[in-house]
Amino acid sequence: MKSIFQLLLILFISSILISCRQNKNEHIDIKAIGPESTDAINPYFTKDNKGNIVLCWTSKEVSDSVYRLNYAVYDSTNHIFTAPVIVSTSTNLSTSPESMGKVAFKGDGTVIAMFGRAHENSENPFAGGVYYSVSTDNGQNWSAEQFVHSDTSKNVGHSFFDITTLKDGEVAAIWLDGRFGKSEKGSALFFSKTQGRNEFLRDTLLDKNTCECCRTDILADDMGNIHIAYRNIVYPAGIFGRQVRDMAYISSKDNGMTFSKPLPISNDNWEVEGCPHTGPSLAVSNQQVHAVWFTAGGETGLFHTSSRNADSKFNQRTLLSSSGRHPQMAALTNDKIAIVYEDNLMQKSPKKESHSHSADTVMKMDHSKMKMDHHKEKAGETSIVLQLFKNGIKDESIEVTNGKQADHHAVLTSWNNQLLIAWVHEKNGKSQINYSKLSGI
Repeated sequence: MKSIFQLLLILFISSILISCRQNKNEHIDIKAIGPESTDAINPYFTKDNKGNIVLCWTSKEVSDSVYRLNYAVYDSTNHIFTAPVIVSTSTNLSTSPESMGKVAFKGDGTVIAMFGRAHENSENPFAGGVYYSVSTDNGQNWSAEQFVHSDTSKNVGHSFFDITTLKDGEVAAIWLDGRFGKSEKGSALFFSKTQGRNEFLRDTLLDKNTCECCRTDILADDMGNIHIAYRNIVYPAGIFGRQVRDMAYISSKDNGMTFSKPLPISNDNWEVEGCPHTGPSLAVSNQQVHAVWFTAGGETGLFHTSSRNADSKFNQRTLLSSSGRHPQMAALTNDKIAIVYEDNLMQKSPKKESHSHSADTVMKMDHSKMKMDHHKEKAGETSIVLQLFKNGIKDESIEVTNGKQADHHAVLTSWNNQLLIAWVHEKNGKSQINYSKLSGI
């Protein structure tokens, strides 16, 4: 009897602690990049060659109302970002939140900026290219932009790219490419990397049939392995030739010389002929590969899974949130995984149950040629939620924002068991980048 009482007491105290953790947003210090008069979108985290955290974003300049790529280094002592650097060659870049402008740093400090740009084309309104520009003097001067892809035609779509620094100090990139659009369904996934000089080698085809408008993800782990995730188009046996768009994973153990065959992250069998505009996110901890993504296959929501290593099949998926969108993930040093996403409060209400699968109708659009609109993706009242996993088990949930404003497209990065989270915050018809540091995670 005494042991049962002690067990109940432990469970009661644990519930109080979890409740306190979930209400941490009352003590979270939120700061903004720039004044409220700015129009800033599309946050993205990376690190420079010295290990400093760098935040990228897209901002409309007051002088000419044109969007350009910006980045700033985080001062971890004063918990603020230094003065932003503007990538001058990125004028009129694409503003899609799934295909945002980014920078990466080579091992010698060279900065490579990558951004998409629409091409005016009367035959194909979805035409666009992925460009890169290089700076060898900390962003003061930039080389003329050039294509990352070998296909330089301006009548097809090239977009939805990601970029990362490899263990050897070179930079690698992936993107979705429409050069096979007349003969293949969807887009192709390509890979390229720098090698010695500050330019990309000829691209390598990784997959010919991918979903056209979802964010891709590439990262390199501490052992030098390359990990890539994207939304694939497949035709599983047993569903009579209908296409599904589920997440796929490929890897390389030889620095991008060769890649594994695509491995399904989860067989969701989501039958949708359109683009969800929400891509996957990967993290690696102790060689274990973690993935998080959105699907409406079987059950709508965000899901998490992991595999023992790059060669192993992924485990059964676990529901993270039935109303979350746009997840991003980072690994901590204590075997924890941090996942951040936006949660639509409208979908939590029983009266709004009919809207819980609204993704299905929103996503039935033809993006087969990858339109690169210059637009912001607006959101209703959404909260930014952080979830922590320990050894694959959900450990803690924290509401970073209160859900009374439009907060969306959050990203995160980690260092020394601390997290830095950034997201788009909309207010009074303007948008800005907010960020917050969480310690003791």
